[in-house]
Amino acid sequence: MLTLRPFSPSDYPLLASWFNSQAEVVQWGGSHVSYPLAPADMDAMLREGHAQPPARRCWMACREGHDQPVGHAQLAFDWRDGNARLGRVAIAPGARGQGLARPMVALMIDEAFGTPGIERLELNVYMFNTPAIRTYEALGFTLEGVRRSATRAGNARWDTGMMGLLRAEWQAAAA
Repeated sequence: MLTLRPFSPSDYPLLASWFNSQAEVVQWGGSHVSYPLAPADMDAMLREGHAQPPARRCWMACREGHDQPVGHAQLAFDWRDGNARLGRVAIAPGARGQGLARPMVALMIDEAFGTPGIERLELNVYMFNTPAIRTYEALGFTLEGVRRSATRAGNARWDTGMMGLLRAEWQAAAA
């Protein structure tokens, strides 16, 4: 069983240690995030959570009864249109392959749709990341399109899939 707790400055060194290259950081956080992750970048993520209403909320996932985080994920909000974007999802390197992504993403879905006014949850995923795509589809997300060659990672260009889940779909699946 996993639980979520707010991401805090004390988590910065641990989260930064999960990434060993620019490509890994881009896969996690997009092409605008630099390697190595700097405290100033993580401070900026947390500051977005202090706005009213928050523009972003960040969590660490922990196994129930354990302090050491095994995952990280974020929700960014578009309050005008009632959308949330799931992003910056990562499982700690030592915890990968243990089936933690699906329950962590399920908790994030609950967070998104437990937020009044949010009717749509969306995400971007690189099309080579088939384990993530399978996880998202198993939780009800639909692939809505692909932006070909949309992200630069060093000399490579990656296709970005856009996936979405509506509150009504989430409620129907839970019923």
